[in-house]
Amino acid sequence: MFKHYRSPPIQYLPAFVAAARHSSFKLAATQLNVSPSAISQQIKTLESHIGLELFSRKKRTLELTRAGVRFYEVAKTTVAQYESGYDQFAEQYISPTLRVSMIPYIANEVVIPRLAEFKKQNPDINLVLQTSVQLENLQDKELDAAIRFGVPPWPEHDVALIAKAQSNLVASKTYIAEHPIKETKDWQQQTLIHSRTQINDWQGLMDRFNFTPKQELFFDSYDACIRAAEEGLGLVVGVFPISNKAVDKKKLITLARKHSPLEEAFYLVTKPNDNKQESYQALLKWLKQVFSEL
Repeated sequence: MFKHYRSPPIQYLPAFVAAARHSSFKLAATQLNVSPSAISQQIKTLESHIGLELFSRKKRTLELTRAGVRFYEVAKTTVAQYESGYDQFAEQYISPTLRVSMIPYIANEVVIPRLAEFKKQNPDINLVLQTSVQLENLQDKELDAAIRFGVPPWPEHDVALIAKAQSNLVASKTYIAEHPIKETKDWQQQTLIHSRTQINDWQGLMDRFNFTPKQELFFDSYDACIRAAEEGLGLVVGVFPISNKAVDKKKLITLARKHSPLEEAFYLVTKPNDNKQESYQALLKWLKQVFSEL
């Protein structure tokens, strides 16, 4: 009849793995902060459960038996998977760290200049910024939250409004001086800068005035297109309030007297996690203040 062998309790594996790795009960005890006798007793109990000797005690040095060598591979993998899995669990449910994704422009121009203020107000929250031009799926990444510009919903995520957004055409003062727009025909001489490859922010204006621009430049980030506009390379659709600083510093000027409201807005998107709700709310409150003061 087939005999069912029960797995030994997992609690004895760390002692066995440490002893096998160091070939010493004493060094294993130091690593695990217990006594050598405690390590020895756990190994004996483990061997009793398995019914095999895992270490050869005939020599002065501690050596694994053949069975011990094979079981070491099993135990080492088991302990490593547990430790890795627990680290991920702790990062999500216990750690005070908030990993937040955002586009480089928002990080550099909006968040980082005020980051010291957030840390002072929330000393127990370790805010880690990650920049990306991609729309990150929080469920597939080691991220807790993201600042997104767009239109919700985003399935499987919690969404909270940070600030509404507006737009205006912007360019450097030098560019406008060299390429004035006084008549409809002047649009034909313009260079249009695109900040998004998947959306043509200029299409509505091109249809309205029925023109084809002299040139079009395409960039994969808002940061790059604003920089290009500041260097006098063309016109760009500026998004506000995040572009207020560039206008205030005279790096760019607006073409229209008033901004136009956008359907898109700035949102804090978070991964559902009851244990980090308090941290999420602290971050949201701070971001609302920062965006309102831009």
